[in-house]
Amino acid sequence: FIHGIGKPDSYRFHHWQIIDTFVYYSRHLVTIPPPGWITAAHRHGVKVLGTFMLESRQGLKILNKIESSNLSCKVASQLARVAALSRFDGWLIRMGENMGKCPGHVLRHLLTAITSETHRYVPDSLVIWHDDVLSDGRVKAQNELNGSNMCFFNLCDGMLLSFDWNENKLRNSAIVAGRRKSDVYVAIDVYARDKCYSGGYDTRKAVEIVRGYGLSAAIFRASWVYETQNKKAFAENQCLLWTFPDQCCSEWRLSTLPLATTFCQGFGYKLYREGQVVKPSAWFNLSKQQLQPRDQGSSLCGGNGSAMVHTAEAYDGGGCLWLQFNPNRVPLSNVEPYFRLFGCDFPLGSLTVSYTYKNKDPCSLAGQDFALTLKVRRAAGKTEVLSLGTTIAVPPHGNYMVEFDITTNADGDPGPAKHLWTTRTYRVKDNMKGVGGAIVEEIGVTLGLNKLGSFLLGELVVERPEDKMARNQAMKRKLDDCSSDSGPSSEEEDDGKSEATL
Repeated sequence: FIHGIGKPDSYRFHHWQIIDTFVYYSRHLVTIPPPGWITAAHRHGVKVLGTFMLESRQGLKILNKIESSNLSCKVASQLARVAALSRFDGWLIRMGENMGKCPGHVLRHLLTAITSETHRYVPDSLVIWHDDVLSDGRVKAQNELNGSNMCFFNLCDGMLLSFDWNENKLRNSAIVAGRRKSDVYVAIDVYARDKCYSGGYDTRKAVEIVRGYGLSAAIFRASWVYETQNKKAFAENQCLLWTFPDQCCSEWRLSTLPLATTFCQGFGYKLYREGQVVKPSAWFNLSKQQLQPRDQGSSLCGGNGSAMVHTAEAYDGGGCLWLQFNPNRVPLSNVEPYFRLFGCDFPLGSLTVSYTYKNKDPCSLAGQDFALTLKVRRAAGKTEVLSLGTTIAVPPHGNYMVEFDITTNADGDPGPAKHLWTTRTYRVKDNMKGVGGAIVEEIGVTLGLNKLGSFLLGELVVERPEDKMARNQAMKRKLDDCSSDSGPSSEEEDDGKSEATL
C-alpha cells in the first residue's frame, strides 16, 4: 500500500520492539518489501529483508542459465542494487525446493556473490540462507545445522532452519554453530500443523524452547491471528500472540533523540489533529505508523493493567494509547500501576519532555495522577526514578533539576479546541552530566494510586532543547503531507504477500 488504502481493518504489525528483523516473504522469484513496511520497521530499528527464491523446474532452468552464462556476479549485483535503492536491508535466499538436485557449486558461488555485493551496497545488511539443499546439491531440508549444510552457513550471515525440528536437532545446531548460535534462525510455524511444538497463542512456548539453546526464533505465518481469528478483536488477539517473556525478545533501545510519537498504528476511522477531526474517512497507511510501546496487551501490571490502541478518539493521527488499571482483576497482586513504554540508552543531559494525555473517564477517582517516569542509571550503577506528573518527584541528593516549562503548568491548559486533552511540558537537567552523568534506561507511565484508572496518551516528545525548533518545522511538514495523502484510495488492494518475522 504505497499510498495507503481506505480499509482500516487491513493486516498490520506493531510489536516491533520485540523483534530484530522482518522478512517480507512470498514465493515469487524476487519479492521487494513495500515502502510502508520498510518505513514502519526502520522507525523501530528493525531490519527488513526481501526474498530471492528459485524453486521447481523453472528455478532449475534459471539456475542453469546463471551457470552457463556466468551470471552469478551480475545477479548478485542487481539484487544488492535493488535493496540499496529500495532502502531495505538484505535478502532471505531460498533455493532448491522441488528441484530434485541442483548444482551445489553454483549455489555456493551465487550465495558468496550475493553476500559480498549486498554487504558492499547496503551497510549492516543481512543475507540469510534457507535450509533446503545439501552441500552436494541434493534437495533435502535438514531442520538443523550440520556438516551437510554448514558450507552455506559459512558463506552468509545466517541460516533459517525448516519447521520440522526437535530438541535434539536444536542441541546439535547450537553445538555446530559455536559462537554463531544466534545466526541460526529456527522456523516456528504459527499454524503448527503436524509439528512437535505448539502454535497459535501457545507459539511463545516454542520460542522459549528455541531461545533456551541460544538460537534465534523465526516466527512464520504470523498472519494466523488475522486469517483465522475474530477480526473485530484483532488488536487484542495480536497482543496475545506476541506476548513473549523478556528473555526471549530483542533488547532494542532508543539511543538517539528526539523521540516523538503519537502511538498511532498507521490506521484509523478518522484523522485527528490536536484532538480535532480533520478528515472523517477511514484509512490505513503503515508509513504513518508511529513508535509503538514495548509493552502492549491486557495482562500488564500483574494482570491488572492493559495498554491497547484506541481509535474512537485521538490527539494526532488515527489512534492513541489507552492505559487502564483495575486492581480488582487480580486482587492479590501487589504490582504497581506502571506501564513500560520504551527501553532507552542515551545520556540524560538536558531534556525537554512533553506529553499530552486525557482522562478516559473524567468521573473516575479524583486524585489519580498520571505521571511520565524516567528511569535513569548513575555511573555507579544505581537506578533512580524521576516522576513528571502534577507534582515532580526526584531523588533528594540534588543531582537533577526538573521544572515545569514556563509556557504551561502542572495541570496544563487544554482550552476549548483541545477536547479535554492536557499537555504537560518539563525541563529536565542532569547537574552531574559528563563522565559521571546519568543514562536514561527506560521511559514509562505511572498512575499515582493503586486504584482504578483509565487514561489516553496522545503524544510524547523527548528532545534536546536545541532540537525543538527543528521538530516544529518537521511537524509542519508532516501536517502538510498527511493532509494531502493520508486518506488513502479505497481502490488499492492487497498484493497477497505473507510476512515472516525473525
